[in-house]
Amino acid sequence: MNQPTPTWAVAPFVLYLLLIAMLPLLVGQFWEKNRNKLLVAGLLSTPVVFYLFRVRVGGGALLLQTGSDYVSFIALLGALFTISGGICLRGSLVGKPIVNTACLVLGSVLGSLIGTTGASVLLIRPLLRANQHRASTTHIVVFFIFIVSNGAGLLTPLGDPPLFLGFLRGVPFAWTLRLAAPWALVNGTLLVLFAAIDSVLYRLERRRPARPASPPTDAAEPLRLDGGLNFLWLFAIVGVVFTIGTFGTRAFGDGFVRSLVQIVATLALAAISFVTTSRRVHEGNRFNWAPIVEVAVVFVGVFVTMIPALSYLEERGASLGITQPWQFFWASGALSSVLDNAPTYLTFASLASGVVDAGRAGLGTANLGALSADPVGQHLLSAVSCGSVFMGAMTYIGNGPNFMVKAIAEQHHVRMPGFFAYIVWSGTILGPIFLVVSRVFF
Repeated sequence: MNQPTPTWAVAPFVLYLLLIAMLPLLVGQFWEKNRNKLLVAGLLSTPVVFYLFRVRVGGGALLLQTGSDYVSFIALLGALFTISGGICLRGSLVGKPIVNTACLVLGSVLGSLIGTTGASVLLIRPLLRANQHRASTTHIVVFFIFIVSNGAGLLTPLGDPPLFLGFLRGVPFAWTLRLAAPWALVNGTLLVLFAAIDSVLYRLERRRPARPASPPTDAAEPLRLDGGLNFLWLFAIVGVVFTIGTFGTRAFGDGFVRSLVQIVATLALAAISFVTTSRRVHEGNRFNWAPIVEVAVVFVGVFVTMIPALSYLEERGASLGITQPWQFFWASGALSSVLDNAPTYLTFASLASGVVDAGRAGLGTANLGALSADPVGQHLLSAVSCGSVFMGAMTYIGNGPNFMVKAIAEQHHVRMPGFFAYIVWSGTILGPIFLVVSRVFF
């Protein structure tokens, strides 16, 4: 039997989060190199690996499972990044407030159909090109992360990894449609707020532009789509994820073979997309591998160091006194802001099962379908689902697409807020909205 996770084993994760936030401010040139990011991740992961192999019973198997999850995570993000990088919208798409808002509306729907990652990497480049003549663009990317990279993914299990895990463990595919009201409240409020802010800034820019306000060079051209074949590969990715999730356990068992099949399939589709896309399309998108490499390097440290943190939470969760839906909403959301939201979702779903089950041993994370069908349990699971998905927007590392969108925006010379400055943005804008969600729904 395992001993309780020691507090010191959680320290590397906390320190790693602090370093991600502080190093860009203190030693920016050092942190710019991916080699140095990997060095920091390796140093902080070393005591965790020691703990897993030398102290924790079964720690090696846990590390192997986490490694499999990490490779699956990066393979999916990398495939979506590559395929969307082969789709280029050209022509007279100019970043006026109505155009920008329409793009975010489209993303708020696509996020649940092709996932927040797919929608993010598909739409961010056209949006950046449309606004390259604007003096103020930071707010556009920040709201894009809020809506497209996070809040948009609440309606289907394909939208966000936590919901997909729930689907794999028995939650009916259509169950998440019951979350349409909080989805509409959060995304609708953000869209209205964005439209107002963008309109004000656009009018100010036209009066006193900070840079020559000439339209993009292709503004006179009709809209056209290059690389449309990649939509086929994009929907093939969705099909692979759905098929493996639905039939993978039956066909390959609930283990590494299933993960391997999904990894190989997604990478194969990415390779097909890359070799069939013309260089002209990639050049139009300013496509290179830097953003996905940066995400892969930073998140390897997150995945390793979070293992004891999640165990610590799961072991002591019952003692936290979390029994009400609003408590599940805020607790799962707060931890999803800094931990990978998929295992955080499972941890709090397990805690919810314990609250509802009351010792009857009829519920558990192995069968969340029973929890979703229980009159009390479904309310708790709704709170966990909303917290895990929505509050991934609170920090850059709360959800994989956040960091990727930031990196792509910086490639296009958008001045993005630092780690703490971004939290000021999210706390100021999202905090009051989440208070309303908590009050109205939980």
